[in-house]
Amino acid sequence: MTRNLCSFSFAALALGAAATAMAEPCTLKGLHWMAGTWRDSDKNSAAEERWVEGPNDRLIGSSWALHKETPNGVIEAMTLLEEDGRLVMRLRHFDSSLGHAREDKDAPMLFVATSCSRDSVLLEGTGDQSGERFVYSRDKKQLKFVGDFIHQGKPIHVELKFSAAGS
Repeated sequence: MTRNLCSFSFAALALGAAATAMAEPCTLKGLHWMAGTWRDSDKNSAAEERWVEGPNDRLIGSSWALHKETPNGVIEAMTLLEEDGRLVMRLRHFDSSLGHAREDKDAPMLFVATSCSRDSVLLEGTGDQSGERFVYSRDKKQLKFVGDFIHQGKPIHVELKFSAAGS
């Protein structure tokens, strides 16, 4: 029994070490797997997220989501860049007419990449977004977004699955 427990413990440590070894530093080059056009739709909604490799070492993203029950929808503008030795995402939200911004014009939401792997990135909020976090991950022709946010003092969990456009 003790031998099996020791074997199990050793195996668990080995798996943990392998998982740690697979973790990669968060760099823009390491996140180029996000690039592409990603879509999701059903009978009540449609959404698209697009990431492109921009000049000066940055990823630039945009997304929109329209729902039958919420006529204004949402548009998002995002940028991922390396700043002071860390990978930072700034983003802003607008209604679908671009007539109303959610964030102040000089105060975008700010998230920092805290963990990266070959096909995922965890971003955690700073400032007003402290306690919020989200993960992008890719599996072949699917981009998944899972986030936990605080909106008007209430926790909100969001999960989105996008497929590569043209798939």
